[in-house]
Amino acid sequence: MLLLLLLLPVPVAPGSVEVLRPRGVSLSNLHFYEASKPFTCLDGSATIDFAWVNDDYCDCGDGSDEPGTAACPNGRFHCTNAGYRPHSIPSAHVNDGVCDCCDATDEYSSGAACENTCKERGRQEREALQRRAELLREGFILRQRLVQEAAAGRRDKQGRLGALQDARRGLELRMRELRAAKEAAEGPEREAKEEQRRRWEAATAEAAAAQDAARADEAFAALDTDGDGQVTLEELRACPPLDTDGDGAISEDELKALLADPTPMDAATFRDRLWDTIKHHYKPQVGLGGDRPYFAPPPDQAEPPTSPPEPPLDEAPPEEEEEEEAEEEEEEEDDGSEGPEEELKVAKGGGGGGAQLRPPHIPLLQDPPSLTPFPLPGAPPTGIWGGYPPTVTPPPLLSCRALEQELGFDFGPQGEFSYLYNQCYELGTSEYIYRLCPFKRVSQKPKHGGAETNLGTWGSWAGPEHDRFSAMKYEHGTGCWQGPNRATTVKLSCGTETAVTATTEPSRCEYLMELVTPAACTSPPPHEEHDEL
Repeated sequence: MLLLLLLLPVPVAPGSVEVLRPRGVSLSNLHFYEASKPFTCLDGSATIDFAWVNDDYCDCGDGSDEPGTAACPNGRFHCTNAGYRPHSIPSAHVNDGVCDCCDATDEYSSGAACENTCKERGRQEREALQRRAELLREGFILRQRLVQEAAAGRRDKQGRLGALQDARRGLELRMRELRAAKEAAEGPEREAKEEQRRRWEAATAEAAAAQDAARADEAFAALDTDGDGQVTLEELRACPPLDTDGDGAISEDELKALLADPTPMDAATFRDRLWDTIKHHYKPQVGLGGDRPYFAPPPDQAEPPTSPPEPPLDEAPPEEEEEEEAEEEEEEEDDGSEGPEEELKVAKGGGGGGAQLRPPHIPLLQDPPSLTPFPLPGAPPTGIWGGYPPTVTPPPLLSCRALEQELGFDFGPQGEFSYLYNQCYELGTSEYIYRLCPFKRVSQKPKHGGAETNLGTWGSWAGPEHDRFSAMKYEHGTGCWQGPNRATTVKLSCGTETAVTATTEPSRCEYLMELVTPAACTSPPPHEEHDEL
């Protein structure tokens, strides 16, 4: 009775043709199970009487003699599932009280209350396939539009790039012309300014030399106490800077070390042999004991009370500023016929005694020279673009570079992914906001405040060889703590909208993001589909 139960044909859907076969056997293997002859195990390990098939005893090593029982641990039970999709389950699941087949054929003697749900599942499956086919169809239509828009956009950008490049070449030519005109116009000015600079330097040097000579003569006069036009050794003993050992007295040895020739010196010899040694100690102001200039003692000796500091070479004393301004106004009214020698002004020092020479009134030049304040023939007008007329736009280098970069991207076989450029898409989770900017970068930011983390910058298309444009790779993101730099793989799938649908971290510092887009709908669904249900 058990054998008859196990060999009963599987139930079929109403209206279908009944097929006699042992329980648990698929239609593809039916020809191996013929009741009229012995059964040979499918692995060829043994041949047994057909009556031993599904007798609840495992005779074949591959379990093929028990397709409808749980006798063999490695056996497989075939669920016909008429109206849905057939599939196989392990033989151990047969009659275990759990409904694994939607047609309930796996629980034929367990007493489990299984219902045949294959028809309902088949209906749901067909509806899902229908929706999927409609999505693919709509997505493919949208993709075709994207391809057309990409082609039109590329032509437009190429036209704009060509126009910008032509404009850039024209502006560069104009810039060279204006620069040449500017150089030609500024040449005489530069030469005049250089000549003026040379004159100023020469006059300054001459004035400094004259001032130094005047101070030397004044110092000589201060040392020549008897006024005979000669400075003797005895007169030099009154000069504190010559006290090199600091004992308060100038000995014969100190004088001989300084002056190999002990004979008296005239003013010229004084300037040549001794002035440079003592000039820094000379104070051309009134001394404590009279109205003659004096020499300051060495730093380690007591100094007289200090007087107001000597004004710099190129500046007049404070009390003479008004006088200097008046002189400058008089010079401006002059016809300019005075020579360099007459331009040297002698300013008498306040309080008597010394005299100080000031350089001629030649203004300092700007370095580098500024543009000429008066118009020259062919000189370019000034403006915010450094010499370009205000109505001329500067060369569009940045616009050209941006268009060249965009046109150089690989946006797919037909440019269908180009619409993603300069776009960003976000997905929020309970903790983070993920942001994908295709062809640029991926980032992660805490939802409740905190710094943004770079999860990778654009690297390349990373799909398999037969479907390269199905995945994107973003690399070299922010480094993990004691780990590699973060990286993200973006998988693309077909959809009628563009959105990030999921983000996970399968492994440490490696992120996986899913993006649906019409550009991934590579082909329409077939018009005639095989119904496996």
